[in-house]
Amino acid sequence: MKLFQHGMAVVLCGCLVFASMPDGLAYQTGASSSQQPPQAAQQSPEQLQQLAAPIALYPDPLIGQILAAATYPTEVVEAQQWIQQNHGLTGDALAKEVDKQSWDPSVKALTQFPAVLANLNQNLAWTSELGRRLCEPAAGPDSGDSNDATAG
Repeated sequence: MKLFQHGMAVVLCGCLVFASMPDGLAYQTGASSSQQPPQAAQQSPEQLQQLAAPIALYPDPLIGQILAAATYPTEVVEAQQWIQQNHGLTGDALAKEVDKQSWDPSVKALTQFPAVLANLNQNLAWTSELGRRLCEPAAGPDSGDSNDATAG
């Protein structure tokens, strides 16, 4: 379980690094480098803190699972429905049956925390917004094409 938690922490860190890259890993051609993609609305630190406030006091490994699972809101709904249909399963039996599902590992992990999963499902607009903000590229004054200085 500890190895799984460390692995998820590494994956989440990678997602955060990727999300902070202005152009992601997209290949830029000469023609497309002059076109700027539409910029997402810049979020102030206060707005981001307010968005994350509902989970701020959870343990860090659980926050990591929640953040990753928020990027899969459809699977969160499916998992909550599945949990309701299989409410008699707990512990290892639950984990064994959940492992058969095709959900993201973060969603599978949250099935061990049914109250958290239910909360994400009940507040689906918030869950989706959290996931969207986690996956959107960073916007700001430095998010323009960095190749301009080297073009030539």
